[in-house]
Amino acid sequence: MPYLWSMMKNALSLFVFSLLIALHGCKKDEDAADDVQGFFLEKTSIEEGAATSSVQIPVKLMGSIVSTLKVPYKLTEGTAKFGSDVVSKQGELEFHSGNLQTNLTVEIVGDSHFELTESFELVITYNSVDYRYIIDIANDDPMGDILKADDGFYTPDAYESMKVVWKDEFGGTTLNSLDWGYDLGNGCSVGNCGWGNRELETYTNAPENIKLDNGKLVITAIESSGAYTSSRIKTQGKVTVKFGRIDVRAKVPKGQGIWPAIWMLGENIETVGWPVCGEIDIMEMVGHKPAELVGTVHYNSGGYKYSSSSTSLSTGDFSDQFHVFSLVWDKTQITWYVDNKPFKTYIYPDSSSPFTKPFFFIMNVAVGGNWPGPPNQTTVFPQQMVVDYIRVFQ
Repeated sequence: MPYLWSMMKNALSLFVFSLLIALHGCKKDEDAADDVQGFFLEKTSIEEGAATSSVQIPVKLMGSIVSTLKVPYKLTEGTAKFGSDVVSKQGELEFHSGNLQTNLTVEIVGDSHFELTESFELVITYNSVDYRYIIDIANDDPMGDILKADDGFYTPDAYESMKVVWKDEFGGTTLNSLDWGYDLGNGCSVGNCGWGNRELETYTNAPENIKLDNGKLVITAIESSGAYTSSRIKTQGKVTVKFGRIDVRAKVPKGQGIWPAIWMLGENIETVGWPVCGEIDIMEMVGHKPAELVGTVHYNSGGYKYSSSSTSLSTGDFSDQFHVFSLVWDKTQITWYVDNKPFKTYIYPDSSSPFTKPFFFIMNVAVGGNWPGPPNQTTVFPQQMVVDYIRVFQ
């Protein structure tokens, strides 16, 4: 009897122990749950290509899951449009507890003409929350051949896959006051004597300094009895742009102390000041180097910074004929072109760059200043910058 009772106690103990283990395991399974903290895309930029092609984008689930998880997704249009840039698609992404990464396959519609970087959006939905991810389609086509006329180079007034969002062809007899205003005087009235550069001219809106002539804008720098006048126009408070292809066809002046520029400032300059607002110099040059063109950005990053590059003509100078000065500006970088040939690219250090905000245009011909120095006995007046058109495409 004692032996039998001992065997029964051992069996009962084993049963109770097994039951506790089983109950503990059940509780553990009941407590286990998916912990989805989001998703990560290992590729957010795709080269366009010349034809429709399939591209795989690795998508990683951030967190953990206890079993297979299927989440719905869809693509939505941005600047990239369904049919012409990317193929519309929706479905499910499947993740496994032992493999938290899967591939999303998208169809990119390629072509062979230049266009701006375009974007579409991937939307992944989990527990009624939409996780949104921007995917860029990067252009991989050249600008194309520049066009040539008797008076110089020119570009088309339309591009495939881009539309004009603003332009001025300078027709009529007076400057369009809805788009343009003037900086007047020598800068002292706004506490910026010499316009911050020790320039020598006084800017006016007089016809001898600025006019429209035969479909072109003409800015003229004049010397009279040792004093200089010129003109400086701007779209501040009237026209701003953010990103796009900008084409400006112009013929620029030359001579010691002459400083023509086509440039841009951040629209928030009145609140944050310069250089925090950012500055983009599409084209500027000093007249004693008439065959050399400079493209520059100025900005603030722990203090004043700038990035600048130049290019030179192999023959002649920029006053001989019209050239096209272009800027291709998107959310990550800016590239400068002369007659469709690139000569500088600036990549933003981070998304807080001022160059992701709207800018306005400025065009002027300065006389003297820190960079060119003053005119001398070799300088011939008057000097003119003639602008045929300015066009912004997006």
